[in-house]
Amino acid sequence: MFTNPEGRNLTPAQAMDLDDNYFGSRPLGYFSSRIASLISSAGTLQADTTEGMGGQVAAALGLSGVPGILIFTESDRELQIATDSFAVRHHAAESLVRLYHALTVVAPKMGVERCVWAAIAEGPNRTTVLVDEAKAQLLSTTGLETFWKTVLPNGAETASAEQMEMMNKALGVMAAWLQHAMYLLVRDDIDINAAHNKVKHGLAVRSRDDNLLTFTTDPPNSDGTFSLSALTGKNAVDIFSSPTLDYLARPKSKGRKQGLEVTTLALAPSVLLAESWMMSVTYGAMFQVAASRHFQGRDVPFMAYPSLPLAPTPEQLLGESVVGMRHPVTSPPDGGALDRTAGIAFQSTFMPLDIDFPGSTSRVVVDE
Repeated sequence: MFTNPEGRNLTPAQAMDLDDNYFGSRPLGYFSSRIASLISSAGTLQADTTEGMGGQVAAALGLSGVPGILIFTESDRELQIATDSFAVRHHAAESLVRLYHALTVVAPKMGVERCVWAAIAEGPNRTTVLVDEAKAQLLSTTGLETFWKTVLPNGAETASAEQMEMMNKALGVMAAWLQHAMYLLVRDDIDINAAHNKVKHGLAVRSRDDNLLTFTTDPPNSDGTFSLSALTGKNAVDIFSSPTLDYLARPKSKGRKQGLEVTTLALAPSVLLAESWMMSVTYGAMFQVAASRHFQGRDVPFMAYPSLPLAPTPEQLLGESVVGMRHPVTSPPDGGALDRTAGIAFQSTFMPLDIDFPGSTSRVVVDE
């Protein structure tokens, strides 16, 4: 259990021992369980604090037998699930990218002291560096030619023609989700990584389930009202119709700090969890292949290879749905003009907006 340092670098024996420990874990089980917990808790408003885990928590607090310790509403639960679904997606994305980076960029340079766990632990602190290096590796000639070796099990090269066709399809799906994970970490027109940081550092966000935003080309009536059909008819498009998450951040653009921005993300928990699972399965396949190579020739139990989905790709799942909307609330610290204007982000595009009358309001009149 305890070891003494034998120098500034790991010895081959230390590296082997560390990876023996690391590759004995079951990360796909962790992510699957976390996703399952969110699915199963949807709509659940009761928390039993008389027995089981709830009873143990109450006992630790000295509140055994006291009802109503945990107080929350249906809305609170919905928003918690939406926010945690966003968090688990980002966690899965970063885990996948860091494992790929460690296996293909860092570990190969370690020589006899190669240790995947250490390669992950000492990977780049800056997300942009992590993704730049991982993406350069993946899209290089070597990366394209050898990606299959990181995610397909031993014996894949001797598979039958029918098996090979299925594996090639799964391979394309996994590569697409790895690239999607990278995109989530560094997209900057809507800074999703900043949103995740605001969630985990102090919960500096506002989750909402009453934020319906619809764009319509129908003008208001002469008295300033809107008819309901203007917001539900063929000329109306919903921008936000699910829970949303607001966060405040100060981005950079063209090397300059910008003003504070408020960004609103669309959070559809079912879609977020579907994304999480696809990236988790890709992560699980990559982890199992690396573990298999590490334990080769030794009778050591480790995670089984997962069943690979043949669909969907990120494009098939997400289409051009709305990611979020941003708008500045202050000018840049240097007093210059803004480089980032208001706009709406879709999955692969950003649409700038010119807001001429930000203070205008109207009413929706519903005849009963």
